[in-house]
Amino acid sequence: MNRHAIVKGSTVLVMFLSASACQHMEPAPICDMGAIASQRTLVSVPAAVPGGASPLQEMPLNSVSITDHRILNKVYVRNVTARRTPSGTVELYAQVINCTDHPLQTEARTQFYDAGQAPAEPVSAWKRLYLPPRTSNIYREFSLGTTSIHAYMVEMREGE
Repeated sequence: MNRHAIVKGSTVLVMFLSASACQHMEPAPICDMGAIASQRTLVSVPAAVPGGASPLQEMPLNSVSITDHRILNKVYVRNVTARRTPSGTVELYAQVINCTDHPLQTEARTQFYDAGQAPAEPVSAWKRLYLPPRTSNIYREFSLGTTSIHAYMVEMREGE
């Protein structure tokens, strides 16, 4: 092989590698749904007898429960946090990530509980959350009560 062919081939290779390195990639969350799914347990059937052993998987307080199987593998709740406001109410917010390449609409509502885990106030209205492809958004809710709030549970479903 002559030297001219090697130089020409090397030049083409360098140009190809340089062009591929300059491709623009949009930043987007990376969702490993297999790892996320392994952390979830699904609620399968309703409770049979009040006070008896329930076949339901407990939906833990102070968390977001995705109750709609249609979005179970489409969204990921990165975090959920609650804090007291200066007026004493509770401000709750959850970061929700759309793990798909399509826009999604979800809805969420919150039930606040007292120290005995009884509902402290009526459940909030469903709030719609718009999620463009591969982005995140914040769901936010405020309690009506002040000192009576000790826990919460957020339900999430696909937007109707």
